[in-house]
Amino acid sequence: MKKFVFGGLLLLAVSGLITSCNVNPEDPLVVYEEELNGGWIAFTLKKFDLAYTRFHFAIDADSARSEAYSGLGWILLKQDSLNQAVTMFEFAELQKKPDASLFAGHAFALNALKNYSASNQLADIALLKEPGWIFPYLPNLNYNDLIVMKAENYFMLGNFTESLTEVQKVNQAFQISVITPYGIAALASEIERLKRF
Repeated sequence: MKKFVFGGLLLLAVSGLITSCNVNPEDPLVVYEEELNGGWIAFTLKKFDLAYTRFHFAIDADSARSEAYSGLGWILLKQDSLNQAVTMFEFAELQKKPDASLFAGHAFALNALKNYSASNQLADIALLKEPGWIFPYLPNLNYNDLIVMKAENYFMLGNFTESLTEVQKVNQAFQISVITPYGIAALASEIERLKRF
């Protein structure tokens, strides 16, 4: 009987050792993912100071991946620190695996800074990477918001035809002539109505 008990305990100890080897809390990848997830949770709850700290911990664990830098860029964007947000997004784009959310955030920041052409270029990259883009950390922010932002950018650049084309991707029923002051004013009103970010 003692042999069986000892054998069972030995088996339990060995399996525990194997399990602990497979999930090493000091593994940089595990730490990175945990801190990154914690950062996004804090961001969603608008606890930006905590999110900032968690994203920095993620960068300490792996400084070559882009998403934690992108998270910092989104925090700066939400805090209206637009130039710093752009700098952070630019740095993030140089790291591994830049995703659509990174380019979308950068595009929004440039739009707010009135750099309309560059904003459109980055929005196009985001939509090319992920045509049905959804940002899971802000309510309802998605590819339609990028399209509306592009419409606004084109409008501000005086390209009303392209602006109308973008608006009609979101609202096909909107039909107006942009060769009259009335039509241009109606287009501006529709862009404002569609804007959510």
